[in-house]
Amino acid sequence: MKKLLLAALFICAVVSASAQGTLNFANSSPTRLTNEAGVQFPPSGAGGAAYKAGLYWGAQGSPEASLALLPASSNGVTTTWGPLSGIFSGGTATFPVPGGTTIAVQVRVWQATYADYAAALAGQVLNPSERLGKGIVQSLALGAAGDPPSAPQDLAAPSGGGTPFQRFGVASAGVVVPEPSSIALGLLGLGAIVLFRRRK
Repeated sequence: MKKLLLAALFICAVVSASAQGTLNFANSSPTRLTNEAGVQFPPSGAGGAAYKAGLYWGAQGSPEASLALLPASSNGVTTTWGPLSGIFSGGTATFPVPGGTTIAVQVRVWQATYADYAAALAGQVLNPSERLGKGIVQSLALGAAGDPPSAPQDLAAPSGGGTPFQRFGVASAGVVVPEPSSIALGLLGLGAIVLFRRRK
């Protein structure tokens, strides 16, 4: 009976271990976060610890509003920034689904005084200077598939396809980080107005 119980526990442990996909929760130099002025942000080292980066996830194709925060116990939240400003390095995040599963994942950043992005967003109503931001919703196949398990999926440069992580802005309320195309369009319109006024 004792041997049977031990065998059952071992099987459960193997099954639960194999049912956990992994992801390298870090970005890289080309994908550094920026502030509304286009400067790399948050700062590296201790200064960056005032901000949290979190992994929001769901089934493949899930809408952004339905994504849930992966708990800190699974390495889904980090306050580790560096070695360069705008870069976070949270280590290996573990998801409660098998390796190889394709999921939707989004990185969100907010001030560390709040538990999560939703609380920071609500706090921004009372304090518009609070900074936060979010990236695109990525589609990624998690690591830890096969035997031996594959390496954790790379957030910034996924192996075997998937949507790579892209840089995004961390801004205060009411501050929109303009895209280069928007700036160009605005300058074109300004030039047209100046030209029209000269002709008159």
